[in-house]
Amino acid sequence: MALQESGEMYLESILVLSKKMNIVKSVDVGRDMNVSKAAVSRAMAKLK
Repeated sequence: MALQESGEMYLESILVLSKKMNIVKSVDVGRDMNVSKAAVSRAMAKLK
């Protein structure tokens, strides 16, 4: 999977979760995408 596509998946997950809850944490994104908190942290660092 390309990095760009993966980044889009993380952003989409954050968008969907933000519509359900006020604050979206990395653990929420990880649970939604079935990935570890560390994987979410690495992805967010790359997206920055």
